[in-house]
Amino acid sequence: MTKLSVVTALLLGSGVLASAADDLASAFKEGKLDGRIRAQYFNTDWDDNSVKGKNGSDANGLAIGGSLIYKTAPLYGISAGTGLYTTQNPAGWTEANDGATSTTSKDLFSRDTGQPYGEGYAVLAEAYLQVDIAKTKGKGGHFLMNNPWITPNDTKMIPISVEGYEGISNDIANTTIQLDYADKLKERGMTYFGNMTDTGDTPLKIKNYYSGGTHGDAPSVIVAGIKNKSINGLELQVWGMNWNNLANQALVEANYALEAGDVIFGFGARYIRQYDKGAGAILAPKTTNGDNDNSIDSSLWAFRTTADYRAVKLLLSLSQTNKNGDMIAPWRGFLTQGYTRSMTVTDWNANTKGYKAQIDYDFNTIVSGLSTSISYSYYNRDPSKTPYASATDRLFGNGDTRQTNLDIVYKLAGSFKGTELKARFMDQNNDLDGTKEDGTSMINTSNKEMRLEANYRF
Repeated sequence: MTKLSVVTALLLGSGVLASAADDLASAFKEGKLDGRIRAQYFNTDWDDNSVKGKNGSDANGLAIGGSLIYKTAPLYGISAGTGLYTTQNPAGWTEANDGATSTTSKDLFSRDTGQPYGEGYAVLAEAYLQVDIAKTKGKGGHFLMNNPWITPNDTKMIPISVEGYEGISNDIANTTIQLDYADKLKERGMTYFGNMTDTGDTPLKIKNYYSGGTHGDAPSVIVAGIKNKSINGLELQVWGMNWNNLANQALVEANYALEAGDVIFGFGARYIRQYDKGAGAILAPKTTNGDNDNSIDSSLWAFRTTADYRAVKLLLSLSQTNKNGDMIAPWRGFLTQGYTRSMTVTDWNANTKGYKAQIDYDFNTIVSGLSTSISYSYYNRDPSKTPYASATDRLFGNGDTRQTNLDIVYKLAGSFKGTELKARFMDQNNDLDGTKEDGTSMINTSNKEMRLEANYRF
């Protein structure tokens, strides 16, 4: 058991003992239970299935599962929560060879070492103690963490959760202060809480550096942030992330909303500065044109404008990553989320420009509960840059990417209230510029993807 687990257990025990003389039974009786049944089907249609392409058939997977999340009512400001999640392969419908060329559908099932594609599992992803004092809450244990760098990324069957601590305060008017500490992380598809380098999006050289304990334990992550809405229509936020001995990042963002008749205009700007604290020496050299000085001191900026008019919302956005190095983002906190990031693609390779246009339409006045979203994204990459991690372009090197997405969501009512049906379609075209990290030639990874999802919450 880790030190964190021991401390959390002691806190939980002390909380129970302190409350034992009062109505502990009612804390459990009046607790809240949230249930969810979900099913997902993924299909990836590769443009090139030949030996020079994926060398295998298209990938697909069907999973059915859900979650039971229970939280006690607070007793003297103390509450406890648990979250049990499961995903299963119904009747063995998905076969192991269905995942020979899979990427995104791998997260539907177990990804533990040695497990075949299509293996179901269950995991207690949440088990935490929470203390509420006035408008401040503190949490410790296993839970879902949300900040610009670490998110649950709940687009598959089981979300990401962390082992750590969190404090969120709203005691200052119009201000939220958040402090997060994460020591371990449970990936989607994983049954265990691994260290903070044990993720699919961690650059391989950093992951290997800490494997086997040669260089000690992988460092924990600290995130702190402040949001303020004191000025009408304006939200300002400042965040910092420290990954000890590897990298620090600072984020500044401003969002402003302006009403003009029936139209609400929105303007957003985000700037992220990355400071090399040791990761560069592990990763470098990573360029072919000699401009790498063994440092990943880099930055990223992004801008967006939106316009909401009744049932329609329009988004136009762009972003630019500095040429000095990739931005590191291993924990599914997409640094351009809400700006230029689209499904399956990240856009923070060194010297990458991203562009995105999106239109959302709510059909509620015509068909109750129906809404759609369509977007087009273009990522212009520098072919002289080799990415640090496969996450920077979904197992693809660094040619340009053009992607079109269509999302359709239908929320049922009446006897089927709580049910949501979702269909997502993607067409991604990847250029073949550059080489992969191991120096081999590029392959055609252009593809079309379909995701079908049904959710019932109770």
